[in-house]
Amino acid sequence: MFVAALRRVRRVRSTVEVVGAQMQQQKLSFASGGAFLDDTRREVAEYLAEPGVEAAGRRRLYAKGLAAFALMGGSWAALMFAPVGLYLGVLSFLGLLVGTMLVAFCVMHDANHGAYFGRRRFNHLLGWTADVALGVSSYAWRVKHNVAHHTYTNVDGYDADITQMPFARLVPVQPRRPWYRFQHLYIWPLYCLMVLRWQTVGDLAAFRRGRIGQSALRPPRGSDLAGLLAGKAIFVTWALVVPLLVYPWWLVAVGYATFSMALGLVTATTFQLAHCVEEASSAAPLDLVGRRRVWAVHEVETTVDFCPGNRVLTWVLGGLNFQIEHHLFPSVPHTHYPRIAEIVARNCKLHGIRHTCQPTLRAALGSHHRHLRALGRSGRRVELEMG
Repeated sequence: MFVAALRRVRRVRSTVEVVGAQMQQQKLSFASGGAFLDDTRREVAEYLAEPGVEAAGRRRLYAKGLAAFALMGGSWAALMFAPVGLYLGVLSFLGLLVGTMLVAFCVMHDANHGAYFGRRRFNHLLGWTADVALGVSSYAWRVKHNVAHHTYTNVDGYDADITQMPFARLVPVQPRRPWYRFQHLYIWPLYCLMVLRWQTVGDLAAFRRGRIGQSALRPPRGSDLAGLLAGKAIFVTWALVVPLLVYPWWLVAVGYATFSMALGLVTATTFQLAHCVEEASSAAPLDLVGRRRVWAVHEVETTVDFCPGNRVLTWVLGGLNFQIEHHLFPSVPHTHYPRIAEIVARNCKLHGIRHTCQPTLRAALGSHHRHLRALGRSGRRVELEMG
């Protein structure tokens, strides 16, 4: 029995070494273009070229940005400088939370994708709201989100958003652990800690590793380093230092924790509903090496839209319930996603590509719950799960 077990260990070790050698020799990449993407890009370009369309989208984008900053700044000022009582204080705190979420989803996200302004410098400056308003490095965020996630969506080991070992198993190729049987229950408190982790040790850990997933993260220098340090200092000042001059320390601690945990829960859930659900596919790196899968098809089949008819949710989430459209056209302002979604769905049907859209928030949450539960309870071998 011992000899047989030793042989199995050696076979596994040999397999790992072979896989590692193959990954070093061949770079994971996708084939660009394709008829589906060509047709979709042409139709989207025609739509944006219609008289007044692009200008109207920009006006809606900028008006939403002003509303987000006004709500966030006004609510914070009321909490710090106005003699608010309990009820107005709670209302102001909720306004601060909602305003910050709007800044994150509707301003920072577009800006760091280069979708807010026509010039990169201005987009980076506005993207700095990640540092100032959220306490998260925009420099690291652009690598984590724009490169690691958008380039390698749902690819194990490359997309950092689905690599949450040893806490959760989010795709079938990841190994099983006994505690994953309960991940559909304990995952929600973990989502609450996401932003807190970014604000404290997450960015620092990424800089120390020098990578996010398999994407290189170089140490910030010059203006990038100055922006990181200044942004963190401003965030700590408005979120902790000034409140400590006004309120008891325990109330500031509770408020800060509640603020960051609520922001983390909403942010994590929004992205997980688009990628970690029953209908979204995933891949192991070796499934892609040397096979040159078409990138656009990969993005559509690893991503799911949800609640397309809910205008309020679309407005608050900055169009991130239209994640398929966002992945295909990240540099287009999110105010155009609902119209682009019609073009994408039509071309997916025309080219035989699976396109999934959950009709309601309840359906999307249910799919995410079942996905987590199935992966947590799965007792089959990874090879069988991947078919």
